[in-house]
Amino acid sequence: MTVRRPLLILTLLTCVSGGILTAQSDKAVAHANRAIQLMDGGLGRQAIAEWDKAIALEPSIVAYQYERVLCYVMEKDYTAALTMLEPIYRDSSLFDRGYQLMGNIHALREDTAKASTYYREGYAAFPASGRLHYELGAVAFLDRKIPEALDWWKRGTRVEPAFATNYYWLSKVYADSKEKLWSVLYGEAFLNLERSSDRTKEISKLIFDTWNAALRFGDTLDPINLASEVTLEIPSALGPAQMNAAMAFEFMVANAGQHLIPQQGVLKQLTLPQLVDLRIRFIKGWTQGGKDTTYRNDVLNFERAVLQAGWIREYFYWLYSYGDKRAMNEYFRANEHRYDTFLAWFGDNQMPFDNPLCLELSCP
Repeated sequence: MTVRRPLLILTLLTCVSGGILTAQSDKAVAHANRAIQLMDGGLGRQAIAEWDKAIALEPSIVAYQYERVLCYVMEKDYTAALTMLEPIYRDSSLFDRGYQLMGNIHALREDTAKASTYYREGYAAFPASGRLHYELGAVAFLDRKIPEALDWWKRGTRVEPAFATNYYWLSKVYADSKEKLWSVLYGEAFLNLERSSDRTKEISKLIFDTWNAALRFGDTLDPINLASEVTLEIPSALGPAQMNAAMAFEFMVANAGQHLIPQQGVLKQLTLPQLVDLRIRFIKGWTQGGKDTTYRNDVLNFERAVLQAGWIREYFYWLYSYGDKRAMNEYFRANEHRYDTFLAWFGDNQMPFDNPLCLELSCP
């Protein structure tokens, strides 16, 4: 169970703004801060005692009650957690979080049917909630309804583009399918949203491995396996004379990788420098060939912007860095100053997530 703080922080800021803070609320805030520290240290039971004190002083602050429920969840006391959450989970100050937590607790009790009931109730109240789309997808995934799960997560990226978890799971699930192209595109979108976490490391390695699983340069029968035959045969919206986006992508990858074909045999594993070089050749060919205007794709459009800014090599090393940490460290040592300059530029020039992204064959 992930402990989330934004609601509580907003509450504390509201208390102190404009001189509203009173002696009583001052004490409550002190207890709340101690509780947060204890929760961050995994000490749920001790944190409950602090939340009890804060709530006794400020019983109207629903965020305090919500956080106390999280402590009971940490302690796996789901019965008490549900009893406390039931009266407040619809409170408007909790937004979609109350419904999510109700569902999460039932899911932890292995009652996915009841969990789904609360997620759907929340979805009805907050149809633009990315987190509730994720939860409904997760329930479908656990029920082995993979297409339904993918659909919920895709819809989640559209209603709340800046909520990272839906991209994360789309990348993970597609990596184990025949549609690896969507894995690498959703994974790259995720990495641009969540740039520094354990999940960042995981997805960086995942998409490095996914590229390698899809490519066998030198195989005369089937060298590129980024998309299934079904996907490649979908008629292009541009007409019968045009390839669809997935086929155009595979075609440009094949062109970009010509120099990687060994004189004999098959190249079974791309090194990090080889993958970076392939991706640079691809995005240059994609852009110079006008594919960026023929096929809208927001991840590739961002790569085009990075290319035009002169940082594309550094960007791809950053993107796949956890696929081969030794090679990344060697590159960094040889290019430390330039890479640090890239990171400064990258921090100021982020991929936009204000609107739904176009990543697949059709766009929202």
